[in-house]
Amino acid sequence: MITVKDIITRINSSSISRRMGQGLVWSFTGTALAKFLTLLVGIICAHILQKEAYGEFSMVRSTINMFIVLGSAGLGVTSTKYIAEYREKQADKIPAVYAATNYFGLLMAIITAILILLGAPFIANNILHHPSIVLPVRVGAVLLFFSIINGVQNGALMGFENFKAIAINTLLGSILESVLTILGAYYFGVNGAILGFGMGFILIFVMNHLSINKNFSAIQIKKLSIKKLHLKDFSILYTYSLPAALSALLITPSFWLIRSILVRAEGFQELAVFEAADQWKVIILFVPTAFSQIVLPILSSLHKEKTSFVSTLKYNMLIVGVTALLLSIGVMLFGGFIMRLYGATYDNSVPVQILAISTIFSALANVLEMAVYSLGKMWQCFAINIVWALLMVGCSYYLCMRGEGANGLSMAVLISYVVSFLMFLVYTIIVVRKEVK
Repeated sequence: MITVKDIITRINSSSISRRMGQGLVWSFTGTALAKFLTLLVGIICAHILQKEAYGEFSMVRSTINMFIVLGSAGLGVTSTKYIAEYREKQADKIPAVYAATNYFGLLMAIITAILILLGAPFIANNILHHPSIVLPVRVGAVLLFFSIINGVQNGALMGFENFKAIAINTLLGSILESVLTILGAYYFGVNGAILGFGMGFILIFVMNHLSINKNFSAIQIKKLSIKKLHLKDFSILYTYSLPAALSALLITPSFWLIRSILVRAEGFQELAVFEAADQWKVIILFVPTAFSQIVLPILSSLHKEKTSFVSTLKYNMLIVGVTALLLSIGVMLFGGFIMRLYGATYDNSVPVQILAISTIFSALANVLEMAVYSLGKMWQCFAINIVWALLMVGCSYYLCMRGEGANGLSMAVLISYVVSFLMFLVYTIIVVRKEVK
């Protein structure tokens, strides 16, 4: 019989297992508290703002998150992939990778923030048909700058496998964000909640900057100024970052679009029900996501070792699948109780149950996608994500127009993730057989 001591001994005897174990511990312990705070803040704000205002807050927050992905342009995963690949034997290449992604990220952050500031009236009036959220969108645009840079910074820290710094920095930022979001909602409504939501990004930006400096010092390399970069240093931006960015452009905007479809068909109250259920989807995915975060840097360093690559991937698939299954069952069983936490009017538990099932396929698809990322097959990932996005948006429109509301939107998410998982599974099997030596 295998005991806990046996498991610990095996982990300590394998460098890969040890790296995965350490990464998981920090990804779980630090970030788990941050996610819990996010959930708690969501429940408290739902009571403070009431249903209509909470729906507005959720839509603005979703809009901000969409443009975070737009602005970061796949730069985070680019840093992760190449820093992890070069860290052991070609550390001299890391400064150019970090400088290229960081400076380009800075440019994208400035451009995106300006575009949202100028386009806030159009977004509120013509897309969402709610002029009252012009100011909250503009407040979010100012804070968007720091959140985009955070994405690039986190990618670099993942490449260094510094999951400890990511967890601590994220936790500190979440504590500040939670306190200020609640206070902002209480005293200033939606505008105050959005301002508080963004303050955590600023703290994370500062903490990440200090952590990256420590990592550079630890391996005795120095950062490069933009003047010392050559044109070839930016080649990774169009060979890797571009398709990664296009995939990202599909994902978050697609979720934003299906929310918009629901708002136009049923209003903010139905969106509030979906948002409450979706928060528990995020909670379920926390542990699987913690595993997925450590997959990309580790597999990137193993792409020339087939046995280790395949065994590491299988191990992650098993752990992620079982974890997502158990957590989703728990949420499904207590779906009614969970929804009532948000208030007496949140009496529909079907969305949270459907989304709980979707997390199983979403989590497994994410691990497979990171495996494909580690092999540099970015355009193939983009193609699969196109199918996923079109299917989710199409199903959402069809079901919402039939009056299915939050139930229909949740079902569209489930269908799209089942198909995405199957596509990634088939392609990963094919590419590993051909590419991994």
